[in-house]
Amino acid sequence: MERHYNPGAMAFQPLRSVLFVPGTRPDRFAKAFSSGADAVVLDLEDAVEAGRKAEARELVGKFVASLGPDTKPSVLVRINAPVSPWIDDDVDWIRGLHGFVDAIVLPKVEIAAAIDGVADATPDRRVIPLIETARGVLNVSEIVAAEAEIPAVLFGAEDLTAELGIPRTLQGDELLYARSAVVLAAATIEAEPIDAVWVDLANPDALRQDATRAKALGFRGKMAIHPDQVGIINEVFSPTPGEIAAARELVEANDRAREAGEGVFRFGDSMVDAPVIKRAKRILDLAGRTRS
Repeated sequence: MERHYNPGAMAFQPLRSVLFVPGTRPDRFAKAFSSGADAVVLDLEDAVEAGRKAEARELVGKFVASLGPDTKPSVLVRINAPVSPWIDDDVDWIRGLHGFVDAIVLPKVEIAAAIDGVADATPDRRVIPLIETARGVLNVSEIVAAEAEIPAVLFGAEDLTAELGIPRTLQGDELLYARSAVVLAAATIEAEPIDAVWVDLANPDALRQDATRAKALGFRGKMAIHPDQVGIINEVFSPTPGEIAAARELVEANDRAREAGEGVFRFGDSMVDAPVIKRAKRILDLAGRTRS
């Protein structure tokens, strides 16, 4: 069955930067939400030790209860993995969650059924899968076909390279297949593909290089683990003034060509057809959503 994502409220906000904050650190919540990130993930999983899961749920629940539907950035919550001993308690907690959350992030997704189980507990069935295992990468096209609303697909490189027993490099050759698989799967449902975190906080140039490579592969944004990373990520995944101006000229030229009955037209030294205009309109759409 063909299914397309109905983006709802999240359609009006870009997802260039997705910042994670530990659910047990309410002292950091305000800083995360004022960092300039497009989305903040209140984390119940990796950032919370086993003995503090219940405490994290309580703190996150209290915080989101104070938020409203017009909150910016987007509010996300990462629960624990489907095979973890905490997933049942997390799902029960979601059912009773009082507050505003844009979507639930589900880590280590390997089958579509895992998403459906979580979606059943949410009022809007909005779940974001995090693909970070070999099985998840191989099954990603089936995962995004789950009967849920999937606004984005996140890619996790650290868990994947650890599972494969290989180092993660700045060149990123070891991730090319997995990254491409996630981007292509996300495109089939018009979801936003979001790239992995860069863990070296002391090397902003490497973060920029890694983000630029991810953008070239088709990612629309990148996860962050510190507020200092947000500015670079937003810059890389935002259209430049030159790109915006060029896109606007293309769209205007296309309008004139349409009025003249031309489907394909020359623009400078290039021939322009529908795919080129589609890319230009995407740039203008992102620029508009970023400004708003």
